[in-house]
Amino acid sequence: MIALVSDIHGNIEALDAVCADIAEKGCEAIYCLGDVIGYGPDPKACLDRVVEFEFTIMGNHDHAVFMEPLGFNTAAERAVFWTRQTLDAEPDEGQRRKRWEFLARMGAYERKDSALYVHGSPRRPLHEYLFPDEAEVNMTKLAEVFDMLQHVCFVGHTHLPGVFTETFDFLTPAQVGHRYVVEERKVVVNVGSVGQPRDLDPRACYVTVDGPEVRWHRVPYDHKKTMEKILATKDLDEFLANRLAEGR
Repeated sequence: MIALVSDIHGNIEALDAVCADIAEKGCEAIYCLGDVIGYGPDPKACLDRVVEFEFTIMGNHDHAVFMEPLGFNTAAERAVFWTRQTLDAEPDEGQRRKRWEFLARMGAYERKDSALYVHGSPRRPLHEYLFPDEAEVNMTKLAEVFDMLQHVCFVGHTHLPGVFTETFDFLTPAQVGHRYVVEERKVVVNVGSVGQPRDLDPRACYVTVDGPEVRWHRVPYDHKKTMEKILATKDLDEFLANRLAEGR
């Protein structure tokens, strides 16, 4: 059994809670689908933790901190620049270099057997969103995504957990009893967000994969502590704190 996490966004309280839950379940490995940093108040601690995972692929916020925040809203852009300054301000030169080199080595995707792991989508791994209403607003886009798949693709990016089926339906975890069995047909599974859930449930979200079975898990954490850290940081927008309490 493996665990898949995504969209940690500098939230060490959420990440610690999820890692403890994963350890209790006895998972063999942890894969991270990107956005380790951005938005949240603890980018250094989160980077130091995910170094231990089997792999971490690059998300758009990881890329923005390393390169430039293109197309970001004001709050996200400010958080990117603050995160970059925070990483640069690390007094331990070796630790500072280690974190930047880790960011530089992140790949855009991973493949294992018939599974593809990306942050956004197979078409544009870092930046393309696959929203639940995709079949209604852009069926061609979703069809092209499925054409690129061998079997199953795991994504994050939208912070909205669920599964896209080959018939272009989107099923939420609640609709499938928080469990989905991957059979012969192609699927795209969104693993949800550890550090900034947006499905109106403030608990951290991740999945485990045990053979063909995918399970979504929700883990409560001390979001008030994370909120206090954000509110105490003048370069992080107040909205980034408030949304944690509401899961939006």
